Amino acid sequence: MKTLIATALAASLVAAPQAFASGTIDDAKRAIQIGSDYGISHFHSIELEDDRNDDGSMEIEGWVDKDWYVEIDVNNDGSIRKEQRRKRADGPWGLSATQAADYIDASVQQGMSRIEEIKINTKGDIEVEGDNADGQELEIDYRSGSMEPIRVDRDDRS
Repeated sequence: MKTLIATALAASLVAAPQAFASGTIDDAKRAIQIGSDYGISHFHSIELEDDRNDDGSMEIEGWVDKDWYVEIDVNNDGSIRKEQRRKRADGPWGLSATQAADYIDASVQQGMSRIEEIKINTKGDIEVEGDNADGQELEIDYRSGSMEPIRVDRDDRS
C-alpha cells in the first residue's frame, strides 16, 4: 500500500508542471481578436487553457460598452461556450486590443514563449504570466503606459 501511495505521489509531482494552463503567443493574440470581434473595447483579463493538454479554450473579460462588463468562455474553434454579462457603474477601463497585444510582445522580448494570462487592475498594474521556451514559469509586471517591466519573476525550479 505504501508503495502504491509513494508511486502515485511521485507521478503527481512529475506531472504538476504540466497542470499550469498556457497557450502560444498566437493563441493569446487570437483571443484578443475574438474579444474584439465580440465587441470588447477594454480588456481586463485573458486566460488561456493549455492546447497541449486541454481543449485550447480561453476566458476573456472586459467591457462591451459603458455599462456592461462581460465574461466569455470560448472554445478552441472560436465559438462561445458561456457568456455572463453584468451591469457595472464604474465605467469602462482596461487595455485596448492594441495595448494588450503590445504587452504580449513586450513579454516575448523578455523571453516568454507561452502565455497563461494577461490582466490589468484598477491601479493600472499589468501582469503577464506564462513560460519561456525551457518551460520555466515567468511573471512579468508592467505599469500602464510603459513597455519596460517593473518586475520579472522567473521560477528557478530545477
